[in-house]
Amino acid sequence: MKKNISMIVLMAILITCIFSQTAPTAHAASSAVTVKLPSFIVTLNGTAIENKTNQYPLITYKDITYFPMTYYDCRFLGLESVWNSSTGLNVAKTGVSWDYHKYKAKSSNRSIYTAAKASFPIKVNEEFIDNSKEAYPLLLFRNVTYFPLTWRFAVEEFGWDYSFDSKNGLMINSTKSGNAAAGQITLSIVTRENGEKGAFTMAGDYFYYEGSNGIIYQVPAANPTEKKKVYQLPEAGYGTKYVYASLKTDNGKALLSYHTGGVTMGSDHLIRLKDDGTSEVLDIGYSLMKICDDYTVRVEQRFPFNVKNLQIRKNNEKEYENVGDPDYSYGMYIYELGSGNNRSRSGRSSNDLYLINNDIYVLGYYGYYLEDNNAATTGIYRVNINSNEQARLCDNEVTSFKIVDNTIYFADQNNFIYKISINGGKAELLVDEAVSFYEVLEGKLYYSLKDNNQLYIYGKEESLNPGGKVKSLEIQSGYVVAVFEKDSLSQYKMMIIDDTGKVIYKTIENVLLVRIENGKVVFVKNN
Repeated sequence: MKKNISMIVLMAILITCIFSQTAPTAHAASSAVTVKLPSFIVTLNGTAIENKTNQYPLITYKDITYFPMTYYDCRFLGLESVWNSSTGLNVAKTGVSWDYHKYKAKSSNRSIYTAAKASFPIKVNEEFIDNSKEAYPLLLFRNVTYFPLTWRFAVEEFGWDYSFDSKNGLMINSTKSGNAAAGQITLSIVTRENGEKGAFTMAGDYFYYEGSNGIIYQVPAANPTEKKKVYQLPEAGYGTKYVYASLKTDNGKALLSYHTGGVTMGSDHLIRLKDDGTSEVLDIGYSLMKICDDYTVRVEQRFPFNVKNLQIRKNNEKEYENVGDPDYSYGMYIYELGSGNNRSRSGRSSNDLYLINNDIYVLGYYGYYLEDNNAATTGIYRVNINSNEQARLCDNEVTSFKIVDNTIYFADQNNFIYKISINGGKAELLVDEAVSFYEVLEGKLYYSLKDNNQLYIYGKEESLNPGGKVKSLEIQSGYVVAVFEKDSLSQYKMMIIDDTGKVIYKTIENVLLVRIENGKVVFVKNN
């Protein structure tokens, strides 16, 4: 069971970074209060806070210490805070503590200042705070929101260890045994002509990202200032200067893909980016590839639909060999349109391809021509790479599938979810509503429904993130990673769930993409 993962927060340099949570400067004179700098020692997570030259010092009001909810300060104590001019301040506990970052003032602070009571909406851990009724209200000082370090907030809401005595002063510790640590780095990920952010992934000990001028860079995770050019994307035309690329990590390898040419006459390019900074062309064409330890499996996915399109080769050889039944089309969900003499076939590519021992598991469809089999449907097939024998594993029409241990989970033409044994047989219906995304971890089925796009775990009626619209759902390194749309009504925009079904990290930051590699979680923010 995985318990500890370290956290790195990655932000593209061209995404706006708000280093303090600022709020409206205008406020009524009647809300003004007198505050002082603490006369005692304040130690946070083992760090003695030096207030005299701090741009956002701790302050006291009515004998209570107040803490600045700047971008870095709140994250130093395992919190996230987001300011929005229409919705106000949102504060949430994450349990992940960043390194300390001091905002240095230009001159020394005085001992007495004036602050104001916050008058905008405030939400803490999804609950609204009525600041007008608080004995120790939230304050505004230097356009930053300050929280009172009362027992209620420090211990009950934020879960900190809290103590005070005349010798040691105020001591607060937000870190617990097993808590993750976090930091932030900056990479110059390009913003494309269409407004989208460029490609990014993490593989092994390196970050890979798309910079300006079509350059793919490699950066050591241990030293992100040392970037190396590892690939040059070709020019595109068609209104864009360079082709749009994507980066992903498969079996620990960084893979770059992009398309050149037109839709029908063009080609997909798949490139492996190696640790030493060199690259290797793996494939040019319309295909799906699965690179395993000993073999590479390839499915040609051109239109119109191909037969004889399932291939395999040993990784020390150059030539592929065809496998499977020559009368079948593989790696596509193919379906019929119309009826009678107006019938035709359409389809879409599948990313579902497994090699387990000596068997390939893939979608298959019998017959390219309509007259071959009027009752043909796409199904899951097992193809032996040695004997070339194949078997359809269930009668259901299948659009996608996933293999977890010895069980196959699949979606039918209605996007209902079923499961069967890896040996085949009668399928068991699990979800009888249309599903958009689904993943399985340790026998637990996670899915989102098409009608509301919210995230559920099989067997429970309540959404895991009420109001959150799922943008992506995937398994990475033994964790479920769910990213939610920016316009979701939910507070949290990304969740990481462990193999027991426990949410071990969630963020209120808008997230573009996430990678989990070598015990680190790296996510690119999308503010």
